[in-house]
Amino acid sequence: MEEPSRPLLHMATHFDPDFVHVASHGRRATSTVLSLTTGTGYSVFNSAIIPAIRSAQRDVVLVTCFWAPSVTRDLISEALKHLSEKALALSRKIAVRICFSSSSLTRNMLLPTPKDGQNYPPLSWGKLGLPDAEELKGLNMRVTRKFFWPFGIIHSKYVVVDRALAIFPSCNVSWERWFEVAISCQGPVVEHLLSFHARFWDNVRSSSGNERPSDVDDLEAADSHPTAKSNIPASTTLLPSPHTPSLLPNHLRPRALIGHCPCLPDVVPDFSATPLLNTTYYLLSTARSTIIMITPNLTEPNVLEVLLQALERGVHVCIWTNRDLMTMEQLVTAGTTTPQCVKTLQARAEQAEAKGRLKVCYFDGRDGPGQQHPVLREIDRYRETIPVKLHAKVTIFDGERILLGSGNMDAASWRTSQELGVLIESRAMVEEFMKAWKYDKLEP
Repeated sequence: MEEPSRPLLHMATHFDPDFVHVASHGRRATSTVLSLTTGTGYSVFNSAIIPAIRSAQRDVVLVTCFWAPSVTRDLISEALKHLSEKALALSRKIAVRICFSSSSLTRNMLLPTPKDGQNYPPLSWGKLGLPDAEELKGLNMRVTRKFFWPFGIIHSKYVVVDRALAIFPSCNVSWERWFEVAISCQGPVVEHLLSFHARFWDNVRSSSGNERPSDVDDLEAADSHPTAKSNIPASTTLLPSPHTPSLLPNHLRPRALIGHCPCLPDVVPDFSATPLLNTTYYLLSTARSTIIMITPNLTEPNVLEVLLQALERGVHVCIWTNRDLMTMEQLVTAGTTTPQCVKTLQARAEQAEAKGRLKVCYFDGRDGPGQQHPVLREIDRYRETIPVKLHAKVTIFDGERILLGSGNMDAASWRTSQELGVLIESRAMVEEFMKAWKYDKLEP
């Protein structure tokens, strides 16, 4: 895990590609976005991820935060059986690596793992809802969990197939019927992702930057990948965001408490200088015309402050979030909630007579999309495909760049959990997402 350092607070009056390249440790290169998928977690897995896994010829890496009993997990199990049968027919093993952070909101979240992680022996796979080892004889499979007490959740989510295809979903392997998004890519971003994966999950340290998962090192790359849906070449940047676990949430640390004292000068919020956080802060700080932010929760002080600054300089801001999602987590990690933070932001923008417009929509609000189709949500054929909450993490800057991944704009993602983002600099990709968004127009 990379050590945090002081954030790069360099500002620019316009977008600077060199800043992003440096902040991302050189992970900025032209890759190809093959497809963008939206829907619930089940529909994203069913339409994009499962077909990719079933198409594998050599190896699969699947990383998720939450691994829970669900129809999605059942889909994965069936896909693994299919891979095993394929491997036996080809007379060669297919390597599979499954990594997750929690499988129970109560028990596993409170049980830390060693630094190198907890590996599950084949005899215990059934307890995780996976097929028995006897059903997966064609696979060279390894299952690993990492969670560092008390707040060290591994929140990143991705899939790599045959070292040629990378998929970045916002969803976990779980039962929630939430609105999600996933992108599929090929090109340099895949190698950057494998390097990141090897360092964190396989504890590989190398100065070459070409690390690969150890259990697929001896395999040749396959030539096939799922049929592309869009094929958009674009400058694509992998943005990891590892964090050092802390015994105290940010709002209870001395620096934050001092900042709330009215008799003392304000303490400027700071954050770890990870590629994801540095780049996100920079993009919010240098947006010229519009910011569209889709986030499950919004409680991070740095984000709220920089959004206010954007409004004051005339940037129009559109925010989609939830009124009520993981409220207890918000109170623990931030000491506040999203509706309260939004209310404060609106009041401060009005008091400052900000030039920019601020539009806030609640997905699960009284008239929001999450309250629509109550009858369809109870019909089996639709049950898993109608979202009731918002879980996608998407930010669009000036209609030119789109940031997706696992990171929320809340204190948990900015302070304690490990995250992973992908920045795509492409108007065409922005337009693809705008077309896929089936709800109210994404404009301030």
